[in-house]
Amino acid sequence: MFKKLFMFIIITFILIWCWDNSVINSNWLIEMTTKNIKIDIPSTWKIIKDKDKLLPKIKSWEIELAVMSEKMVNWFSNNLLILWDILNEDTTSKEFSMLNNIWAQTDYLDYTNIWSKEIKFLDWDTSILYTFEAKYNLDTPKLKFLQTAHVCDKNKAYFMTLAIPTTIMDTSKYEYLLSTFNCNIKKK
Repeated sequence: MFKKLFMFIIITFILIWCWDNSVINSNWLIEMTTKNIKIDIPSTWKIIKDKDKLLPKIKSWEIELAVMSEKMVNWFSNNLLILWDILNEDTTSKEFSMLNNIWAQTDYLDYTNIWSKEIKFLDWDTSILYTFEAKYNLDTPKLKFLQTAHVCDKNKAYFMTLAIPTTIMDTSKYEYLLSTFNCNIKKK
């Protein structure tokens, strides 16, 4: 009898835990649509309105989307920046992602590669997702970055950078977030 009761309690606990996690996992993202793209972002993140004060200066790229967590820890907030530019030649998302990673190794300070792997987007295009730790400049703390690129219509390139603290070891939910990128928005 005690064995059956113990098993019942364990199974009930597991079922409640699984149900609770599925509710959290299915509700933590919302769809964000701009004129050109769609991507899921955390429901608690907000669009960065004061881009000139909060974002690093960008040379030739245009900002498609900049969002950040409302929660700030040590003057830092998790954030996602999506930039776009028109390329002079046709290229693939993978090639463009590799090129950007080479630039990242020279543009960031204290660059440490963690890993890279293939990422498949919702529109079925594939690219390479790079995860590394680095600093923007001498004044900022070291952060963990997830970076990838997606080329649409052969020469419109989107470059995505997601920044989180180095203390986050499991990046799978952020990888999933980036995989929801889609540039095949139907024009009305």
